[in-house]
Amino acid sequence: MKTKIGFRFVRPCLIAGLILFSVIDNQLSAQIFKPKQQSTPKQTETVSKPQRSETATTNSYSRWSNDWRITLGGGTSLFFGDIKQYTFYPVFKNKSEWRFGASLLIEKQLSPVFSLRGQALLNHLVGTRRSWDRNFIAENIEFNLNTAIDINNLLGRDRKDRFFTTSLIFGVGLANFNSTLYALGSGNVLATNGFGNGSGLGGRTLEGILMAGASFDFRLDDNWSLRLESANRIMNSDYLDLYSSHFKYDVYNYTSVGISYTFNSAKKRVSKVPEGEPVNIPEVIQNEPVSPEESLNQVVDVLKVDETNKAAEPEKQVVETTPEVIVVPVKNEVAVLDTEYRVQIRARYEGKVSIADLSRKYNIPENEISESNHNRYYIYTVGSFATYEQAAQKRNEIRSVNKVYDAFIVAFKDGIRLDKLPK
Repeated sequence: MKTKIGFRFVRPCLIAGLILFSVIDNQLSAQIFKPKQQSTPKQTETVSKPQRSETATTNSYSRWSNDWRITLGGGTSLFFGDIKQYTFYPVFKNKSEWRFGASLLIEKQLSPVFSLRGQALLNHLVGTRRSWDRNFIAENIEFNLNTAIDINNLLGRDRKDRFFTTSLIFGVGLANFNSTLYALGSGNVLATNGFGNGSGLGGRTLEGILMAGASFDFRLDDNWSLRLESANRIMNSDYLDLYSSHFKYDVYNYTSVGISYTFNSAKKRVSKVPEGEPVNIPEVIQNEPVSPEESLNQVVDVLKVDETNKAAEPEKQVVETTPEVIVVPVKNEVAVLDTEYRVQIRARYEGKVSIADLSRKYNIPENEISESNHNRYYIYTVGSFATYEQAAQKRNEIRSVNKVYDAFIVAFKDGIRLDKLPK
């Protein structure tokens, strides 16, 4: 019990501590780097013209608006859903739930507080539940667009030379995944999702996500920094672990450590000149007016191209072609009577789903929906076809018309569902 409580509160306490340290660092930096007030001599001197000092100043926001940053990171991914042994911490033995992920992040600094970021993530997710004898593995490709809010600059002065910076992250994205559900003891495949049957990349299942988290940057120099980032993703479905029960929406976390490089063009700008000090600006010497005759003598002659040297264009030849009629023999497919193909639209582990509810939800007549039992799963299919091609047409119709985007084809032999489609 102590172990569960410890793992449950370690991450929130760590994040709260880092944010508190960021606020303290912000206040201390404001005192340490506070500019000293210089005494002004009580002498009557000629004050420089205001327009001269203004031309040498730099807008505070322009120091940030041209900053681009790229971050390459790697870390761990952790799943939270139905197929999971413990609620808040992973299993380390017998199908460990720790999995590695890699990410690429491109960031544009919009202001001292806000930045816009685009991220690509490749990770694996694993869940194990020994009491159910279940284990699932998913391979996921994610793309997201998010914004980061700099807490230090939000609460304090705009500074780019802080050693430590804390940011909050909020965004949306798309997850493309292939997932497989196994029997933990035997390793037999019980169900799959994606693998050519989805609408995402490479036929993966496509789902939308919302993400939120925090980022902590440790500045090394003007360009390089280390970044620790952790964010949770909540998915708008319960299809990732192929089990629908307590968790209505599947959730996974990605925590990474990365190296960041900032492309900073602010160094090339002119630094701000202290107020009250004269600026030596060289006088501009204007050129004497030039007469039109002299200006014409400075025009560079343009070489004339002899059109006779141009390569002669080849004459276009019109070739008349007649379309060829190719007769392709059509092979007659012989349907095996004891094997049929169906389109699966839903499955639930050890629990039935009302066919009437499925009919109302997907706008499919009740008499077209069949219920079967396979490996303790209640599966619901539509149609019965002698060939795969006929079933594929029905699958595409159900996806486009009935909006069952993860519908896929299954095979039955003598009324029993097969684990794989026959070759």
